[in-house]
Amino acid sequence: MTEPTVLIHFDETTGEFQIEAEGFTGLSCLDATQVFEEALGVVCETERTYKPESQPHLQTRTQIQQNSTRLHLG
Repeated sequence: MTEPTVLIHFDETTGEFQIEAEGFTGLSCLDATQVFEEALGVVCETERTYKPESQPHLQTRTQIQQNSTRLHLG
């Protein structure tokens, strides 16, 4: 198994950067990258991209959020 790693890619031409997480389980990558996102002044949720292996965890997260919203509204 790969050791969990956070990579920061910087494009010198455009000044844009990308934060990438590798080797994390589930959505623990979000916790690992949060400190970098806050320090660099990013990320809008709509700009975040997820790797294919995170899709099952995202579906579960979305279902939990929807159920939580229903409980508060209903």
